[in-house]
Amino acid sequence: MHRQYSMAKKLPAIVLCICVVFGLFNWVLLSSQTSSLAKDAISDKSQSTINQLVELIRTPLFNDDTISIQVALRKATQDPIIYSASFYDVNNQLVTQSKQPGQTPQDLTTLAAVVQLQDTQAGTVYIEINSRPIYRQHQTVILSSLGLWVIFTAGSLFLSHRFSDQLARRLRFLANRLPGSAEPIVDEISALEARIQPLLSTSGQGHENTASGYYYSVVTATVKNRQRLDNQLNRENLELLFEKIDYCTSRALELYGGQRVEGSPGAICFYIRSTQSSKQHLLVCLMAIYSLQQLLERLSTKLGVDLEINWTLCSDNLPVLPLFKHHEGIATLKQNSARLAEQLQEGVIAIYSTEYDIEQLSSIARFQTFDENCYVLQGFPEERQKLLETQILHLAGICL
Repeated sequence: MHRQYSMAKKLPAIVLCICVVFGLFNWVLLSSQTSSLAKDAISDKSQSTINQLVELIRTPLFNDDTISIQVALRKATQDPIIYSASFYDVNNQLVTQSKQPGQTPQDLTTLAAVVQLQDTQAGTVYIEINSRPIYRQHQTVILSSLGLWVIFTAGSLFLSHRFSDQLARRLRFLANRLPGSAEPIVDEISALEARIQPLLSTSGQGHENTASGYYYSVVTATVKNRQRLDNQLNRENLELLFEKIDYCTSRALELYGGQRVEGSPGAICFYIRSTQSSKQHLLVCLMAIYSLQQLLERLSTKLGVDLEINWTLCSDNLPVLPLFKHHEGIATLKQNSARLAEQLQEGVIAIYSTEYDIEQLSSIARFQTFDENCYVLQGFPEERQKLLETQILHLAGICL
């Protein structure tokens, strides 16, 4: 019983989830921003209004002109957010007041300012602030954004539904034309994979390619002082160090076409493959190792951490299929590299090769015999070394 869904349903569901998450995030952001802007606008408007009233009232008050004071208060209440404006004398007795007509709004905020004449208090101006008009203006932005989100979501769902429906029909058409029978599978991609897999694994050409496989070179970088690093560095610095090592390794492998594989504790493993065994392939592997070695040495100097690493290279022809045999071959190469690393000191780059002896390998680099079929790298030709230095500087500029 396959608990799967058709592409015609999965893609629109994914698009809907993305739109909902985007809409929620947008709503929270707009709500907080508009609320903050509305509060600032109310504060600025209230303060400027009451300061202006104090200035307008001061001259009529000096001339005992109550009518002019009333006119000033009435002009202030013409603003929708100023519900009322009042003037009280020094005895806190109401002198004059102006209010907006209609029902008294709730949640009014009162603001007061003292009116002085010749450094003597002559009265107090009070205004009552109705903040709802400003909040309504800012809420319009949220409603407009919500409307645009609804239109965008509806359009995205419509387009994704049409696209996914056409894609599902084409995938079903391809699957139905392939030979073989299988139980009904709702997911069109899974159904297509189920029909294609037998063709890949049983065809004569596929079998021939699987038998030949690829020539894999597995590189193992063993940190000899891993236990000492654990004792010397705290957790944060240790994590930072290994994050930097991982980043440097990834960038170097991008340059040389390598792939990371799971390593053992205290070791970094990766492989570089080619269609057949060749000295050129081994040269590329050695260049990748040397570049990464020099890059990590610069990293250790920059961080002030002593890294003791040796490098081993083991190669063999491995099939691509079946997968268990492929993984078994990779594991064997990793084990051989680990055993060889135990015999080597830090800073050494060693290659284990049964296809080429030291005289044949001398055409790509200088080596010294370490053991039977095992050689330690001594250096590269001058032109090759210059190229490597350029590549190392490039990697250092990116990683460090």
